[in-house]
Amino acid sequence: MTAVTLAQLSISMEDGRVSRWLVADGELVSTGQPVVEIETDKATIEIEAPVDGVVRIVAAEGDIVVVDGILAELEPATATTATAPADGRAVLPDSAPLLGESVAPQGLSTATSPRRSGPIASPAARRLAREQAVDLRGVSGSGPGGRIVARDIAAVGAAPTTSVAPDAQRLREAVVGNITASWQQIPHVHIGGELAAGGLVQAREILASSGLDVTVTDLLIVAIAQALVEVPDLNGRRLTDGSVERSTAVHLALAVATENGVVAPVLRNADSLAVSEVTRERRRLVDVARSGVVEGRDLVGGTCTLSNLGAYPVDFFAPVVSGPQIAMIATGRVAEKVVAENGWLGVRPSMWVNVAIDHRASDGEAGGRLLAALERHLTSLAEGLS
Repeated sequence: MTAVTLAQLSISMEDGRVSRWLVADGELVSTGQPVVEIETDKATIEIEAPVDGVVRIVAAEGDIVVVDGILAELEPATATTATAPADGRAVLPDSAPLLGESVAPQGLSTATSPRRSGPIASPAARRLAREQAVDLRGVSGSGPGGRIVARDIAAVGAAPTTSVAPDAQRLREAVVGNITASWQQIPHVHIGGELAAGGLVQAREILASSGLDVTVTDLLIVAIAQALVEVPDLNGRRLTDGSVERSTAVHLALAVATENGVVAPVLRNADSLAVSEVTRERRRLVDVARSGVVEGRDLVGGTCTLSNLGAYPVDFFAPVVSGPQIAMIATGRVAEKVVAENGWLGVRPSMWVNVAIDHRASDGEAGGRLLAALERHLTSLAEGLS
């Protein structure tokens, strides 16, 4: 049996409410299929099946489940299903307990069956549609891939001032709650430095001349991911039992400002992506964050966070670690600075980088090593591009 559990999205998150099951008890689901909607302190998210299997629901709709608590268990399909009949449905063996008259005649959907019928909509949009009695089949989606998002429901239902504001307020309260809990519970140490950024500027110019529209953030992601590979002390999470889980892959959360507050979707395996792949995935995450269509899988699993305020006249700021992660990296603008080198004065692009660290999990020396590694990778960004 494999458990479907509730992951911790923020340090202030202690539990979540089961909003709606998207599958029936006893249904056969495939890996990655959304199975349940959960309302947390941060958002309404969809939890996906970690493996193929038959769902055995543990927490009913309306139940409050603590972080790491079990929502359902998945039985291996081979242990519970019989050979599928000609109509493509699998059925329970005779020895299996019946699930009720309304469920048993339908049988179990196979892994090749559609994940969900009807329009594709975000959890927030579905909730708003239920509240306003809006039929999703008559709504045109404005989200990525035609997905229906909350603003689409507001457009056909009640005025946005009465329908969207509560969600916005909840998100802002969740952000404030997470920051407050992180600041109160995490002993912070901040390590900052002004790093040479000439290689970053040169790399962006070279890539732009080849037709690739790359941002400073994209290149920062590439360099930070490689630096975290070299300094794994700061790439991971502090678990609820106080132990530290360091990751061999870099799943970099990106702080994205939206109309309803800041969210941090996760760019997975950033250390193994080419610049063009980083650019494409970063754009997707920013788009979904600002459209309100952030799926659960895009919010969980971050091992470090980047907050870049370089688009503003900001040189330096001290971020609050986004628990349960170990570290958060804050970057300011790239600007030309007068520097002294080998007895000569010159001008070069530079940028301030500040690393906030949970002192329970690591220390300032690791922050110093990360800054040194990051400067090396920023300097070498342009190598091999010209």
